[in-house]
Amino acid sequence: MLRLGAYGEAAVSRKRWIWIGVIVVALVAIGAGAWASRGTVAYASIASGYAAKQTCSCLHVSGRTLDSCLAEFPPEARDNISITQDGNTVRASLLFGAISSQAIYEEEFGCTIVN
Repeated sequence: MLRLGAYGEAAVSRKRWIWIGVIVVALVAIGAGAWASRGTVAYASIASGYAAKQTCSCLHVSGRTLDSCLAEFPPEARDNISITQDGNTVRASLLFGAISSQAIYEEEFGCTIVN
């Protein structure tokens, strides 16, 4: 049978407290990162909805081409937004598809955002 003296028990306890401290610090860092990025995520959601609606209206109400509609976006927006068209549906996505919005054209109502 293995016996731990007073120093061995203290070392085990100290290691446990170090691990608990590391885990707490990691959780605080993750929480702070999530809190700090909440504005970016909200902005990306608004931007994808705007891009989907504007592009849908440009295509179906104005009758323009997709390239003509995309030319109206600022250059940095064109680099970050991915827009696809499938019939009467336009989808705009940001952050590698993590955030996306969809707009659908209906004859009587024009384009509406559907999420």
